[in-house]
Amino acid sequence: MSLSETLESGSDPSDFWSCLVQTVADQWQLTECVALQVDGENLKLFGSSKNSNLRAAPVNVRKAIMAAGTEFKSIKELETYWSINPISIVGSSSSFTLVCACPTELSEPEQVKLQTFVESAVIAFSAQRKADSSESALSEISRVVDLGLIIGESAHFGEAANRLCNELETELAAMRVTLGWRKKGLMELIATNHGGRIRNDTEIAGALGRAMDEAAEQDCEVGVPSIKGVGINRQHKAFSEAHANCQILSMPLRENGEVHGSVTIEYSQDSDGISQERIDALRVVLDLVSPQLVNLYQKSGWIGSRAWRSVRQRFASLLGYRHTGWKLLGVSLALTFLLCCVIPIKHTVKAPFLLRTEASADVTAPFSGFIDTVDVNVGDVVRKGQVLLRLDRRELLMQRIELKAQRERSLADSRRYEAEGDLSQMKLSQLSIEQADAKLTALNYRLDLSEICAPFDGVIVEGDLKERLSSPTQVGEKLMRIVEISDTYGELQVDERDIHFLKKGMEGELAFTSRPEDKFRVSLDSYEPVAVVKETGTAFRVRVNLTDSPESWWRPGMSGVCKVDIENRSVAWVYLHRTWEFVRMKLWF
Repeated sequence: MSLSETLESGSDPSDFWSCLVQTVADQWQLTECVALQVDGENLKLFGSSKNSNLRAAPVNVRKAIMAAGTEFKSIKELETYWSINPISIVGSSSSFTLVCACPTELSEPEQVKLQTFVESAVIAFSAQRKADSSESALSEISRVVDLGLIIGESAHFGEAANRLCNELETELAAMRVTLGWRKKGLMELIATNHGGRIRNDTEIAGALGRAMDEAAEQDCEVGVPSIKGVGINRQHKAFSEAHANCQILSMPLRENGEVHGSVTIEYSQDSDGISQERIDALRVVLDLVSPQLVNLYQKSGWIGSRAWRSVRQRFASLLGYRHTGWKLLGVSLALTFLLCCVIPIKHTVKAPFLLRTEASADVTAPFSGFIDTVDVNVGDVVRKGQVLLRLDRRELLMQRIELKAQRERSLADSRRYEAEGDLSQMKLSQLSIEQADAKLTALNYRLDLSEICAPFDGVIVEGDLKERLSSPTQVGEKLMRIVEISDTYGELQVDERDIHFLKKGMEGELAFTSRPEDKFRVSLDSYEPVAVVKETGTAFRVRVNLTDSPESWWRPGMSGVCKVDIENRSVAWVYLHRTWEFVRMKLWF
């Protein structure tokens, strides 16, 4: 059954819908075809073909129907292909869903053709009921609506434009039908029912283009005789007067509210022209074919022109009223970036540091012995000469007693030999006395060393000997470590990517990990010319002097972060120069 037969099936909507879905089922060999409308959880059935029963449809299909939105869905269940096609009526807010079941999956061109056929039929039926025209007018409308199907079969924009002009000239019995397309803001003639190549440099082409521009600027139908509600038709009057007072009508081609082209229809002076009913019907048809023409035009031309049109559309959309929120966000981000490129801030080099000291001493055991007492702990502040620990003196004291007794015996022997006149034995006794005195002197020195004292004012950083009481020590064994607090400095570990920024005399601040709220000023002194290679990267040791007075809680070995002031740079450079250097290294330029 043709589209005309479908429209003539009856004026009752139920008859029309039943005839439409049955026609679709027969023409596309569908086992089931149902037209319905989904409103929340409710279904409104418009019409169904023979042997159609949605209640017996698979569960997945019924769920997809209830969840149908605006996208096409295809489901395969039990060797049957189900298609759920939401259809919106052009020029109307109404929509419905067409559910089809077929043993074989329809190709994409067949799906497009099916949808176009159904849309054309529904639009034509709506126009028929609205216009309430006669049976002859209905026949004319249905033939004009078939243009939608004809345009849909065209593969190229030029072919579609020529078909549209020829079909309109035939159906409307017009003298000439011309199609113009907007390029660079002005209408350019594309096709006419006479065929052949269109020249836009002729006088008649310029007049037609100006008439089309007049209709496109007003975005409405403009003609001679004047159409009710349209006030400006100056270019149409000028064209009519220049061409034997012919009748002329221009209708814009719209897509998404934007005028892309225009169709101009010419009649002779003696012709009956085109009625308002035909204009209304033709308006519906042009709204139907306009999206197809726009789609074909965007695919036409060489790749450079297509890319240029796409770029122009993108930039044009930036200036439109749609997606205002995203555009404001984009403008805000762009302005923020520009401000970041202008506003200067202080560029600093950040590096970890360790607190070092100039003076330190290792306290070692002066002789082998045992630890007797320990008077200080690690972390204690000590003064020069303060006793740190004592070694066991008991064995030394016993040796001193023995040596004193030995000396007294030798002295007594010397006196006795002197009284007896034995000079040789007296001399030997005197030598024993001298030997005992030497040993006592050495022993007294060791006794003095048994008390180990601090060599200078400082703090104990190593040597927890409380647990080593009465344990033996060897001569030269390290017992404690003392460091001075006064001559402290910071040792930075500067990344190799930042070392070229640093120069002697630069100033900055450092903060200790233990007390980050306190900041101390520093001055850059020097750095070692040899880098230190670690697992985390390559770094240079840089020395900074603390210009502020040392605090009592400072201890060598403390760590933190130091920031050295370099110069003022833009916010964008400060935060993005590392990324830019990474890209340059990767791309090698």
